[in-house]
Amino acid sequence: MEALGWNRYGGWRIGIRSHDKKRYYYYAHLRQNRPYAEGLKEGDYVSAGDVIGYMGHTGYSDRENVNNIDTVHLHVGLELIFDEERRENGNEIWVDFYQIARFLSANRCEAVRDETTKEWRRKVAFRDCFFFNNVIEYKQ
Repeated sequence: MEALGWNRYGGWRIGIRSHDKKRYYYYAHLRQNRPYAEGLKEGDYVSAGDVIGYMGHTGYSDRENVNNIDTVHLHVGLELIFDEERRENGNEIWVDFYQIARFLSANRCEAVRDETTKEWRRKVAFRDCFFFNNVIEYKQ
């Protein structure tokens, strides 16, 4: 956990840097009054699946702990860090999570459960795609 606290634009927010120092995850506009998981503090190590905070609508205020956004939501950011000096000079590289989420959502495959075996499998069989002269051909 690299950053935890109030920011006038992001409200209550959390910043987590990956172990290899190449990615920085940013979560903002967290809940008023108790934005973080109990006991969470800067310097803590967190893992995928850990509860770290709660969605809210804080931010856009010079006063701490103010809800100035109409809709409860989570602002998520991913910064790629290839060169620390470049980052310090304001040349950050941010990835738009929302575009990735839209792409993944539009291209997901439904899973179905086999009630006999209790196992899950994809509903539609995987198809290999081949490109020939800018035309996609599918192999079933």
